[in-house]
Amino acid sequence: MALNYNFVQILGAGRLALSQRPKVKEIKDLTNVGCDQLVTILSVKDRPQNIGAEVEACGLQWHWLKVANANKISDQERLLFKSLVHTVYAAILDNKSVLVHCSAGLHRTGMFAYALLRHANLDQAEALEIIGQMRPATQEALEDKYLNLAEGLY
Repeated sequence: MALNYNFVQILGAGRLALSQRPKVKEIKDLTNVGCDQLVTILSVKDRPQNIGAEVEACGLQWHWLKVANANKISDQERLLFKSLVHTVYAAILDNKSVLVHCSAGLHRTGMFAYALLRHANLDQAEALEIIGQMRPATQEALEDKYLNLAEGLY
């Protein structure tokens, strides 16, 4: 069954959606829903290169954030995380539609969305409300420990 991508307009500009890891055969469906970019938050051992190849073959932009574990983000991963938050923020302001995913679409995905919305000066409640609109399961998974970690990622 294909994933349901719920793109929500944010910042009065572009759109953001959150998801679990898409199957490679589902990538082409992203063009049908107006997706411009895909952010993959997976480790090297998860081998997401096939996702990236299909994303780029479909004419979309692919960003790979190499983070293995939401609980143990290294200093290097933290810098890359912050950099990509800024990149996606600029894309949203440029009216792009971006899908963010990790493996289950819960912790790393939620932390990224939260950091992005906090970077846009939304308060915690506003950020969580928007995340809930995009994907309730992601919002529910964002326990305080993940929110506290995400506070340092924008």
